[in-house]
Amino acid sequence: MNPASFFSPDYRTARAKFQAAAKAAGCEVATYAHPLKGPEGEDLATDVVRIGPADAKRYIVLNTATHGVEGFCGSGAVIGVLTERLDRELPPNTAFLIIHAINPYGFAWLRRVNEDNVDLNRNFLDFSQPLPVNAEYANIHQWLVPRNFEGEELARADAELGKARERLGAKPFQGAVSGGQYAFPDGLFYGGSGPTWSNRTLRRILPEMIGDATHVLFFDFHTGLGPYGYAEPINGHPPGTDGYQRLFDWIGDCVTSAQTGTSSSTRLSGTIGFGVMEALPNAIHTKSTLEYGTRPNEYVRLALRSDCWLHNYGDLKSPRAKEIKALIRDAFYRDYDDWKELVYVRARQIIRRGIAGLSTQKD
Repeated sequence: MNPASFFSPDYRTARAKFQAAAKAAGCEVATYAHPLKGPEGEDLATDVVRIGPADAKRYIVLNTATHGVEGFCGSGAVIGVLTERLDRELPPNTAFLIIHAINPYGFAWLRRVNEDNVDLNRNFLDFSQPLPVNAEYANIHQWLVPRNFEGEELARADAELGKARERLGAKPFQGAVSGGQYAFPDGLFYGGSGPTWSNRTLRRILPEMIGDATHVLFFDFHTGLGPYGYAEPINGHPPGTDGYQRLFDWIGDCVTSAQTGTSSSTRLSGTIGFGVMEALPNAIHTKSTLEYGTRPNEYVRLALRSDCWLHNYGDLKSPRAKEIKALIRDAFYRDYDDWKELVYVRARQIIRRGIAGLSTQKD
């Protein structure tokens, strides 16, 4: 089957395809309804299936749309997993848990963030404790999303960001912009002031669906960093830990780490992998972000700034809004058959390596 057929043009179609693929594979879909609606008034939900031996205690968890608009990629990959029945390759005591659109609002509305402008992958923190401080972000916030996103004001903002990048260096500048911040609710990469709907829903799904897990291999699908169509497996564990080494042993030398400086990503606060570990405290965890390249960093950053400006100051019904939504969709989803093939084939390779690695673990 052509891998491009697994992918969808919008959230509504992706959800229907996922449900159809699950039904064809004999799965029951558990639905966690979101309280809001999509842009066409459609229902929003996180849909989940468990597929594999009924007595399984080892799980490969595939999660999609942590960053809403990035859900096109993950949705296509997991629909492919169901359609090609990769569950038939699972060893005894091992099953898939597939989470379709943990951030359905962002997927449907073509936003990387959720309904509260919160970056879900910065939201998994203990909010009873002091939150991380990103002082450098505070210095550039006004330039990232100026009130007037055109003409002289935009040119000045771009110039100031260029100065900041030159002063800090490329990697520290990336960290200042995207590492996560908790002081500007109208800004980029905002981690929130408390657990979001998606955060709470994930913490509900995992105990309900796989609360008996002894081993969990977690893959979270993302886009926007790296070369076109390439899947970078980013290690979700600190160097020197068992989980860190397991991921290298199972997936190979292509694994990178933000903490050692080998990843296209910067260090992050409050990532979703920590939520998985906290929701299943009795399991042994191995976790990775699968980051697929789309467009150059400058293009992606412009799309994020434009979308944030639109929702802060713009008119969602204007022609410019339509242009910005097309821009952010293109920044995180390359709607070309070769890109989709690269996404799925590499996902299948990595998942198969994960299956083999998980099978070596003793209960």
